[in-house]
Amino acid sequence: MVRDVKLNPNPEEVADVKYVNRDQLKELLRKADAGEDGVKMSPWFRLVVDNFLMGWWDHVEQGTLQGAADMKTIHKL
Repeated sequence: MVRDVKLNPNPEEVADVKYVNRDQLKELLRKADAGEDGVKMSPWFRLVVDNFLMGWWDHVEQGTLQGAADMKTIHKL
C-alpha cells in the first residue's frame, strides 16, 4: 500500500471491501469466475482489472506511476 485511505462506500452499491496484494486479488478473481465461496466482482471492476490494474500495479511497485498517467485518452470498455 502506498498510502492509507479512508473509504466510505455506498452500502447500496458495495457489499464488502478488502485490501489485497496482487496474488490475493488473482485468487479472488479466480473464485469469482468459478462461482466459489460466494465471491462476486462487478463487471466494471473486472474490466478495470483486465485492462489497467495489473499495469498500474507494476508502476506502483516500481515507483513510476506518474509515467503511467494518461489524462487525454478516453477508454471505451
